[in-house]
Amino acid sequence: MNIQDVCQRYLRLYTGAIGDVLDKRGYRNQALPASIQARTVANRVAGPAFTGLGFPTEDAASSDMDARVKMLDSITPGTVSVWSCHGSSNCAHWGELMSTAARERGCTGAVLDGGLRDTDLVNAMGYPVFAAFQHSGSSIGRWEIKEWGVRVKIGNTVIEPGDFVFGDVDGVVIVPGALTEEVLAEAEDVYAREKGMREDLRRGVPVKAAYEKYGSL
Repeated sequence: MNIQDVCQRYLRLYTGAIGDVLDKRGYRNQALPASIQARTVANRVAGPAFTGLGFPTEDAASSDMDARVKMLDSITPGTVSVWSCHGSSNCAHWGELMSTAARERGCTGAVLDGGLRDTDLVNAMGYPVFAAFQHSGSSIGRWEIKEWGVRVKIGNTVIEPGDFVFGDVDGVVIVPGALTEEVLAEAEDVYAREKGMREDLRRGVPVKAAYEKYGSL
């Protein structure tokens, strides 16, 4: 599997098609919560998950800088950084410096159930970040990075390192790693049939005839 080719093929699709394929396969909890949306102008991302998790802290003197540096140095190029923030809501968990450091290590974007700050600066980078909210507060003394390269859970979705992450303007969907290529091929077929049906409907083909021609999507 050429992962760069796979990413480019996913980026030509949309999350709805991917989600429909996963639903039909019985994977019905792969879309992340509706609150997790692109908070940046760059609103498409695709790649294997580089997972991490952190927890709230009430220790104002606490600093996770050592863990943060080790985590950033562990990033695998071509991945999407995916973070479970465990309910922390009083700060931002990702910003311009994290985006810069992660990008320089080959990370193609970030997805988190927490907050983003420095949005204008991240937009100037053209870097895609999908987050649950935006917040100006620093995470230092409010939230700590604990582990990375581990299984995480966001909403009802369990995400393993290496699962495939795809995000667009409608949100984020997670494809189990072993199914990355199979789901891609099926979604491309759905996309092609939907395109054909769309063109027929625009030409005035009756809806029933179009559905009979292209089958269930």
